[in-house]
Amino acid sequence: LQAVLENITNETAHALDLLADQVTQMRTAIFQHRMVLDYLLAEEGGVCSKL
Repeated sequence: LQAVLENITNETAHALDLLADQVTQMRTAIFQHRMVLDYLLAEEGGVCSKL
């Protein structure tokens, strides 16, 4: 039973690490997209003016 619980714990920790990596990648992509949109819409006041 202890070995099974340890395996589940390790797999869960690994899955959480993967999710954290995905969150980091998503934040980076969102920030980059925001920068591009601000650049493209700068003459019109940026993204905030469109919201």
